[in-house]
Amino acid sequence: MRKTALISVLSLVPSCVAVAAFGAAPLTAAFAAEEAKTDMVGPWEIEATFKGDKFDRCSITRKLDDDIVASFVKTGDGLTLELSSPNWKLDRGKLYPVKMTVGPASFDEQVSAEASSVSFDVKDEKFTAALRSASALNVVGAGATIRVPLDKSTAAFDRLDQCVTKNERAVETNPFVAPGRRP
Repeated sequence: MRKTALISVLSLVPSCVAVAAFGAAPLTAAFAAEEAKTDMVGPWEIEATFKGDKFDRCSITRKLDDDIVASFVKTGDGLTLELSSPNWKLDRGKLYPVKMTVGPASFDEQVSAEASSVSFDVKDEKFTAALRSASALNVVGAGATIRVPLDKSTAAFDRLDQCVTKNERAVETNPFVAPGRRP
């Protein structure tokens, strides 16, 4: 019993030495590098992300079947659709052809791949408008269709726009005060 207690105490020594030698600031600085605040809009989770005190992006996300996550990420530069799954093994940097249908509209696009995700910059105004009013987005790739339900998407996209506008403006209006950090 004493031997295991001594081993347990000794295993804590390197951690204590690291905190004493380097202080707590480097540890908290790593965690503070990117901070996010979240809220829900129907089935969508809306998130405002900050790097340090600077606004980075807002996103709306929902989980789908088969561990797939659909996200729409918005910055001042535009809107991006991201689909990810821990089960995917994709070639990073490769472009994959897909057909996206939303309502009656369809678009042939190329999505860029990372190891377990694909992304697509949404630039077409008809596509963006259809995302707010259609019941689903279907992404058809090689042999598979990913269906993204768009229920409550009008409210979610409105909040996404508000999130970006509010958080970008907070930094512009007073650079000496950190933004409220709310999605």
